[in-house]
Amino acid sequence: MNLNDVLTDPKKLVRQELENAGFDLDKINVPKRVYLLADSLYDAILERNCGTYKYPLGGKLYVFSGNEKIGFIKGNMCSPAIATQAEDLIAGGVKELIHIGFAGGLQPDMKPGDIVLTEGAYNDTAVARLYGFDYDRIEASKELTDELSSLLKTKEIPFKRGIHWTTDAGYRETWGQVVEYREKGALCVEMEGVGLFTIAKYRNCAASAIYVISDVHMESGWDLGWGEKNLNEAVEKVLDMIISTVENEG
Repeated sequence: MNLNDVLTDPKKLVRQELENAGFDLDKINVPKRVYLLADSLYDAILERNCGTYKYPLGGKLYVFSGNEKIGFIKGNMCSPAIATQAEDLIAGGVKELIHIGFAGGLQPDMKPGDIVLTEGAYNDTAVARLYGFDYDRIEASKELTDELSSLLKTKEIPFKRGIHWTTDAGYRETWGQVVEYREKGALCVEMEGVGLFTIAKYRNCAASAIYVISDVHMESGWDLGWGEKNLNEAVEKVLDMIISTVENEG
């Protein structure tokens, strides 16, 4: 065996986990597209009773009612965790991954409740390097990002499109880093994007992300927007868009 050979095969592990739960990977219908939802977004969509739990794949994978081609799952937090989750989902047969999460706004004109569609992320993580993508930026899938852009425009949901910053340490952003990434054009900062996009590139899968701004990094401090009306309304708009799209494609 070559010393550089990777010892773990995600598909082998996924197959075994499914078998232990009574499923045959070769006989189940895994959705083509899966939305990875941040905790409260996941809870909110569960409350709408619009999907059914199907498989223990990457967590608890749900399939939308009336459209088994699209599913949703609670997204893992931080790049290493969402990277592992993406590996499992792709090994199970998922072809498109869309992360819907929260992020801290970096630009001075941003406010809680703003929506960002990312084209990729500045890499401040270890995951990308370990997969051989030791680049300054890791791009999202353009075709999928363009599709999401069209959906947002069709639903008349205001959004900003551009690059953002992914860091492994959510409580270690300094004002110097905020200024640096702001000057590079980063719209926001979060912890999962690079991990997701790295695995998508490595496994030839499509991936993109939408972020709702939950707080803003200002020179005067950290402006938290949790509980604000604008934030709650933005979440509802994004979830409405996802559900209506599922219904239209069903």
